[in-house]
Amino acid sequence: MIIEKDLLALSDVAKLCGTSNSNVSNWRTRDSSFPEPYNETSAGPIWKAEDIVTYLQKKFGDGYDVISTGNMSSKRMAIIGRARGGKSFFNSRFVYDRTGFVYLFCGNSADKTACPIYIKISEYITLEYYVFHSDFNSIYLADDDDDELKKLRERVSSLVDQPYWQDNIEKMVEIEGVIREIRVVEERYPNRKNSNTYIDTFQRPSVFCKEILRECGLGVIEIVDTPGVSGNVEASKIAKSDIYLFLLKPENSDESQTLRKIVTEIKADVATSKAVFLYKKEAILFTKQEYEDERLSIRKDMAAFSELFKDLKGNIISTELDVLDPTSHCILFPTMSRDRITLPEELFLEDVKGKLLEAFKPEDETSKDEEFKKTVSELGNQAEEFVLNIMRNIPVHGLGAGEKKYTVEDVIAERHDRVMTKDNYRLRTDLDNAYSRESSILDNYFSSFTAAEYPEEWQQIIIKYVHKKLTSSVRTDRGLGVGTHHWEERPARTMLIEESILADRILTNILDKDERYRNIPYRNALKDSNITSATWNYVGCINDDDAVTKLKIVKQCLLHVIVSSRQEIVLCRYVGGLRKIAEYKILENMGYKKDKCMEELKTIPF
Repeated sequence: MIIEKDLLALSDVAKLCGTSNSNVSNWRTRDSSFPEPYNETSAGPIWKAEDIVTYLQKKFGDGYDVISTGNMSSKRMAIIGRARGGKSFFNSRFVYDRTGFVYLFCGNSADKTACPIYIKISEYITLEYYVFHSDFNSIYLADDDDDELKKLRERVSSLVDQPYWQDNIEKMVEIEGVIREIRVVEERYPNRKNSNTYIDTFQRPSVFCKEILRECGLGVIEIVDTPGVSGNVEASKIAKSDIYLFLLKPENSDESQTLRKIVTEIKADVATSKAVFLYKKEAILFTKQEYEDERLSIRKDMAAFSELFKDLKGNIISTELDVLDPTSHCILFPTMSRDRITLPEELFLEDVKGKLLEAFKPEDETSKDEEFKKTVSELGNQAEEFVLNIMRNIPVHGLGAGEKKYTVEDVIAERHDRVMTKDNYRLRTDLDNAYSRESSILDNYFSSFTAAEYPEEWQQIIIKYVHKKLTSSVRTDRGLGVGTHHWEERPARTMLIEESILADRILTNILDKDERYRNIPYRNALKDSNITSATWNYVGCINDDDAVTKLKIVKQCLLHVIVSSRQEIVLCRYVGGLRKIAEYKILENMGYKKDKCMEELKTIPF
């Protein structure tokens, strides 16, 4: 059983135990180990879910199959721009300890731009800390005949995967030095892949951020702060963000071409995301009117940037891409004070909040679904065949072309861990590559649909609908497994990949079990397939019909597909499953029954 509530009333506790309210009241009175309430309200006591679960596990033993996850909902934003452009100052407005954050990440007027920084903000966090991650040592092995390299490996080993409190500036300086040495080594060995090196920092929310968390019903907001760029962005580092913020400094003479280069490189990933352009103005503004005047003026300036994307707008789907319309999605970014929030900054944050609420609040797809259903219903077979042809004609990935056949047994033999860092990022790196391939295929394919070739309104409605459904699904991680350890990635993508690869084994273990008692069978399916973990007690299996359907689709439509590498099996069974569940939903909205949906999916190649 999974408890997604943060706080529990007495009746919730009784329900968890399958007992009465009076019995729980008796435990509270007679059992000194029963946890103290988090709060006493007029309606009765309230407990933290994690405290109750810990108590019940001690009371009933290991057989008590319950995991407390709290609010698992999360949203992600990526901020992209040059070094020393104000990114870290902007990010500091989302965290409680603004001064400590600025001191750590903006010290001595030098941004910490040697690697991406992932800022995870939640009300569950009680103290600010950071963790350095890198798979450098798995790429540059100990037998490399280079003394300097061996010393660097030792320094990396001594620093990675350990928490450091935010006030530990000396350790951050040491980490920064190591990261820069890593970059030097990577330049020296261009034929080797670059390491996955980054910093996680865990932060309490500011009042401003807390409002966004609560209005959107979120447990976590993650900010991806990319290294300072001059047109070079690794799309995998910012992939699957819900909103992209581009920081523009007009005084940079090549800013427009830099922006075009960045947008062109990541356009496939931002196709279904919101985008905002933060236009940096160094002018000192004192009044609301001055801010409003400047805000109007930058819209005129942004018109020049909009001209950059003329050649990218010649297809049906581009008409709805925020990223290709800077004029309509720009915000004045005023000079920020290190010590206080000024009036222009308050107005700026109001504008930013509006954009974030648009991006983070659950999107109501009902109207689009109804429009699609109506179109198919009115046009009948003509529309139905049009939809099927769109999905059938998506270019295939060309899997299984290698010399060797790669199977589930190969995955099992490699002995993977369910946690990304403990798995040395192997499956996660494969996912980044797989996701990039899928995004490019979908973007290139749907970019070929032009209004000249498909002039009818109904055709364009269907093209946009299918594109949105497929791309949104592919970029939304989905699965049954949850990992609740506070250091691990959420969602637990490595475990979700393993779940999809082992779809038939997972289904065999859980489908005949009561939905309330699937945690242990789920874990056992992974354990029996040589998946390791030091934190199995933090693993649960949620009740999600779509996630179960996705695994059934993988089992029936993708397990037979021949692949030649681990990357291909990740692409086929995880990313392919994400696309297929969207195709399944589209078929359902065309009026197909479940069995017919599954049969039709088998005719749509991947």
